[in-house]
Amino acid sequence: MSCHHNNIFDDTTFAFPRTGFWIVHVLGAFFLLLLGMRLAVRRAPLPIMAYRLFKLLRQ
Repeated sequence: MSCHHNNIFDDTTFAFPRTGFWIVHVLGAFFLLLLGMRLAVRRAPLPIMAYRLFKLLRQ
């Protein structure tokens, strides 16, 4: 006997990576974005506005 669960991700590109994979990559991208905003804060007005927006959203 086998147990088969219907999964909406079967036979798609999302079938292989599990939840932990996506959490690590999303958090890593977010961390790199925030780090880039901190480094670019003194160079251009647009990154300053984006940094303040992310800072506001994190509170």
